[in-house]
Amino acid sequence: MKRTITTKNPSAPAEAASPDNAALPERGIYRASYQWRGRLESALRSFFGRAKYAYKGKYLLQGNLRYDKSSRFGKAYRGAVFPSVSAGWTVSEESFLKGASWLSFLKLRGSWGEAGNERIGNYPYQAILDFTSALFYQAGSVVPLIGAGQQVYAVENISWETTRTTDFGIDAAFLDSRLNVSAGYFNKSTFDILLPLDIPLYIGYEKPSQNAGTLHVKGWELEMNWRDQIGKVRYSIGANFSDARSRIGDLKGTEFRGDQIIRNGSEYNEWFGYVSNGLFQTAEEVAAGPAMGANTKPGDVRYVDMNKDGVITPDDKVLLGGALPRYLYGGNVRVDYEGIDFGLTFQGVGKKLSRLNADVAQPFAEAFGNVSTDMAGKFWSKNNTAEQNLQATYPRLSRTSNANNYALSDYWLRSGAYFRLKNVTLGYTLREQLLKTLGVQSVRFYLSANDVLSFSKMPKYIDPEVASYSYPIMSSFMAGAVVKF
Repeated sequence: MKRTITTKNPSAPAEAASPDNAALPERGIYRASYQWRGRLESALRSFFGRAKYAYKGKYLLQGNLRYDKSSRFGKAYRGAVFPSVSAGWTVSEESFLKGASWLSFLKLRGSWGEAGNERIGNYPYQAILDFTSALFYQAGSVVPLIGAGQQVYAVENISWETTRTTDFGIDAAFLDSRLNVSAGYFNKSTFDILLPLDIPLYIGYEKPSQNAGTLHVKGWELEMNWRDQIGKVRYSIGANFSDARSRIGDLKGTEFRGDQIIRNGSEYNEWFGYVSNGLFQTAEEVAAGPAMGANTKPGDVRYVDMNKDGVITPDDKVLLGGALPRYLYGGNVRVDYEGIDFGLTFQGVGKKLSRLNADVAQPFAEAFGNVSTDMAGKFWSKNNTAEQNLQATYPRLSRTSNANNYALSDYWLRSGAYFRLKNVTLGYTLREQLLKTLGVQSVRFYLSANDVLSFSKMPKYIDPEVASYSYPIMSSFMAGAVVKF
């Protein structure tokens, strides 16, 4: 059984009244000071068992059964059972494939199982009173008053979040194990997702965590490696690919996560905003609308009135696409010839929808930061010609239209797909007899370069992994030696 105890000790009580308090009104709040001392306790009790069976190294079967009980839930909802089973078949051990020279190994595998999640804080099923104290100025003196109130709505029947996963795969080796392949497909569904869904403001509580709905994720992964030798040259090439896509189903409500959303039919953390239609070019275009507000001027972003009511409001927001990366890949190459070694690694993302960070969208909002010279001449401006403004990439520089220009829309979403050469290394190792007489086994000299090449559709100098100028791509070059004794 696992038991966790957390103790909180807040800061010291608020200061006493001073002579300056005489200027305060006869009755009113003088200073708020939140004080709370207490102890949080949680416990998790688990029992699990496993059974395995293998026959001649060809047929493999394993079953698991786990029972968990958590104090984070009410008594009637604390316990849950999570079973799982997996099976494998080593096909290459069968007699009909024993003589196949092209096949070194072949295994088929599959599994099904459930797992639980109970990490949602302590006592979400109970109506907990939070104590606070405030200093009130009454009758010429400061009086501390203590109050208590329930801040978070309690959900009595909250229980375990359960993830059910089914996957199938294959592991194979060919041509004397020079070619190795591993591939898999998975289908994962999470039921009774624990999410803090929005509740009506008139209830007067903060939104509580609750068993909200289901999340479905389907994906695949593939890994391949080739190793061989030609004369004195030994080399290897490896690559991996993967993809996963999520979909929310049967959600009891909606959770807003800034400019991302979780709701029925959406992807997990999908962008939620306006559809843009270029920039307003003239006052006549602004007057014809639809516009977001009275501060809209030529040079501001123009949006599409999705519900056709003649104005731009939050009701015009739509799903714009998933924020999570798709089609991830990576690879490496290694070559060795006598004492010379060469290696490189690369990685990338085939599909991603990224939002340009504030330092890109509003580069001059603060008096510090990195601003690329590539942005010069790309803003809408009264000093430009009409043709230049038609080609403008960024809206006018103004702080009065922030709500309009920098609201989340597809105007600030870019393809975050990229390819990056992460590392290139060239080395040479000395293993001379003279070194051994000195007690040295080998000396390796090397040259290494990191992040030397990157391709993306992001604006110049932006790191596609963060969509920001704050941390531009930094290439590094190193030279060194490694001595082994």
